[in-house]
Amino acid sequence: MRCKKCKRNIPDESIFCLFCGAKQTSARRRTVKRENGTGSVYKRADLKKRPWVAATPAKKGCKPEIIGHYETAQEAKDAVDEFRRNPTTKLNITLKEIYDEWQPIATEGKSRKLIYGYDESFEKLASLHDERFRDLRTAQFQHIINTLKTEKRPKLDALGNQRIKDGQPQFWPPLQYSALSKIKVLLGLLYTYALENDIVNKNYAKSLKLPKKPKGVKDCFNELEVKKIESAVGKVAFADCILVMCYIGSRISEFVGLNKFSLHKCGDIWAIYGGIKTDAGENKVVPIHPKIKSIIAEWDNKNGDTIFCRPDRKAYSAKYFREKCYYPALEAIGVRRLTPHACRRTFATMMSKNGVKEEELIAMMGHTDISVDIEHYIVQSAEKLYPAIEKLP
Repeated sequence: MRCKKCKRNIPDESIFCLFCGAKQTSARRRTVKRENGTGSVYKRADLKKRPWVAATPAKKGCKPEIIGHYETAQEAKDAVDEFRRNPTTKLNITLKEIYDEWQPIATEGKSRKLIYGYDESFEKLASLHDERFRDLRTAQFQHIINTLKTEKRPKLDALGNQRIKDGQPQFWPPLQYSALSKIKVLLGLLYTYALENDIVNKNYAKSLKLPKKPKGVKDCFNELEVKKIESAVGKVAFADCILVMCYIGSRISEFVGLNKFSLHKCGDIWAIYGGIKTDAGENKVVPIHPKIKSIIAEWDNKNGDTIFCRPDRKAYSAKYFREKCYYPALEAIGVRRLTPHACRRTFATMMSKNGVKEEELIAMMGHTDISVDIEHYIVQSAEKLYPAIEKLP
């Protein structure tokens, strides 16, 4: 036979040429065919990026579904094998479809504010709504997070047109840590649901990087201010309500919603049961301090729709109570204009300062982890920490 390279005559069945050394045979790679019913892997010549396709096993009367597109054949094979181990009927479910499926289940019995917060966070992921949930990765979510924290977003009117004021287009400022963390929380909840229903096998929201968290916690009323509020009870309208808020730690929406079913009386021991926002909050129990028992009894005797009711016995809205009752009372008492949530931080700080156990504090705050109280509610001060330093020999 002749050499493939130099064309000289060489013995038959030679592996190498005796003259130029060229190899005469080329071992062709054998293609291993996949077993029937295990899915298929093939390459699309029309796709330059991720040309390898993984497909589900064909079923009678149904075409195979595409599991995904991959850069290498091995990645596609791994995807088929993973699908065999964890099959799902929701292979092609989109981000919007999984949100629409999850939201009614997760928000049943929850407040409108919580539902609105989820919807608002989800709208910020609009560019991914129609993407297959199984195809989404951390980088795609991170790109949205990075964009929202740096770029301004146009303010739109009801028709979807950008608002104009004094001839200038209006923009929303870049989002801060709090709003961005809510997006991460929402994605985490969606992935938890998807994992429970075998739609995915990994939580890609877990590795999202958020901007640096603001240091410290917001302020609360100090001891002197609490005493001034207490001294104003009976002299300044709604001073008694502010004192109660500082001693039960309720959110303002919880406070204005307290009714006769929230108040439990067992002899001399009274307590507020339940709350909002989380399952732990709904099950919380806050005993009534003797200092505020007479105040609650007086309001409860009005027999209104809620304990702290309007003169016509109807319930206050949180917005009306904040603007028309709470802030004017603070101004009349002569203490700082802190938000109603400062009363909740005041409660947590007083409890911590007086040595309440962690498990008792989180039970009354309606949390499941003491770190939430330490990071967001307990305000440290030299006066609060001084007894600790005194313990040093």
